[in-house]
Amino acid sequence: MKLGVTSSRAARLLLSTSVLVPVALGAQAALAGGFGLREQSAYYQGTSFAGNAAGGAGLGSMYWNPAAISFVPGMQFEGNVTYIAPHSTVDVISATSVTGANLGTLGVGDIADNGVLPTGYATYGFDRWAVGLSLNSPYGLVTDATCNWSGRNYGCYNRIFDINMGAQVAYRVNDWLTIGGGLNANYIDAKLTNAQLLSAAPPFPTGNAVVNGDAIGFGFSLGALFTVMPGTTIGIGYRSAINNTLEGLTNISTVGGTTVANLATTAGLTLPDQVTASFRSQIAPQWTVSGTVEWTNWSTVQELVIATSAGSPSVLNLQWQDGWFFSGGVEYQWTPQLAVRAGAGYEISPVTDEHRSPRLPDTNRIWLSAGLTYAWTPNLSIDFAYTHLFGDSGSITQYSTELGNAARGNLVAEIGDSYADIVSLGVRYRFDSSPVKTALITK
Repeated sequence: MKLGVTSSRAARLLLSTSVLVPVALGAQAALAGGFGLREQSAYYQGTSFAGNAAGGAGLGSMYWNPAAISFVPGMQFEGNVTYIAPHSTVDVISATSVTGANLGTLGVGDIADNGVLPTGYATYGFDRWAVGLSLNSPYGLVTDATCNWSGRNYGCYNRIFDINMGAQVAYRVNDWLTIGGGLNANYIDAKLTNAQLLSAAPPFPTGNAVVNGDAIGFGFSLGALFTVMPGTTIGIGYRSAINNTLEGLTNISTVGGTTVANLATTAGLTLPDQVTASFRSQIAPQWTVSGTVEWTNWSTVQELVIATSAGSPSVLNLQWQDGWFFSGGVEYQWTPQLAVRAGAGYEISPVTDEHRSPRLPDTNRIWLSAGLTYAWTPNLSIDFAYTHLFGDSGSITQYSTELGNAARGNLVAEIGDSYADIVSLGVRYRFDSSPVKTALITK
């Protein structure tokens, strides 16, 4: 699922570090695997993003495949706003501190915060060329647990804000092939908090750690769109990885709020590359079917290394695997003005049971979506979509003997009651490419 910027949140990653020990990455059960956000278009959300890289009326297709920019002559705009309401509980089975003290079984009734995700697109088509601009939030998260819960050493409040600006260009080679490419500038900002061991000596006082950091990174996108027969297209798009070096401060304080240290902090983070393959086929005058397969290279996220001015770096052991998403959808043109659509999908999370953390309690999920488009005028269309996500349950098993957990103690918990409701509204407007001329009538 996606949360849209959570700010859009949107929203999902970065890292917290500590004076003496590794700290953490904060996160919530992301809406699109890891801390990704899929909700980039109300039009394609209606089919659970089936066909999203194969073109169509939605301008958002160019986010996944720059070759899918609209070639309609003249200028078009699309704006979307998505409200994401995720829910996930954390039930603690046992929790102990590094000293072996029992921290109780106080869990979190809902660790995932709601968010709003806006996106926007503009395209201009002329001859065999089309250009586009996009504004998206590909990543984001907010998890919110009070710092008195039993797993507080493994994360409290965490937020990731991300915004991406893209410029795309496409060229129609012939009647069956269009190619495209683009450049992306990505800004990411994170705030992570957790309870923190302040001293390795008795009586082992604890406080709080807060990490703030941000970075700007750059990437590119490539794509191709194939028209295999009239009404049937196949699209494949690639979004590159983006390497970031987050810079900021780590604040260590007592429980009462007295600052113990402010440390300059850096952390390397690679946002994953992604391949999306889709098809759309008009099998009858009123019926269109679509499908999508998407691979995200989350396996690049194995360990997060956080360095501070205090000395040796901290390490967060994630060991993520690749993420996969599969969806299929159908669209019916009910009237010339109204089209309705529906779709279903299944997402395989990059987070495994062996390494799941309450900072990002992500699990596999099922997507069910419905949507519609109403052409208010020949130039103005409105898109609406609703999605419900069904998340799997999952376990959390974090032990002090594992990499990065030496000062965090032990935590055994269960993730449950995971779901999300997503509502999206989009508006598309097309400017006439030339003024309407009055016909000359002669006898």
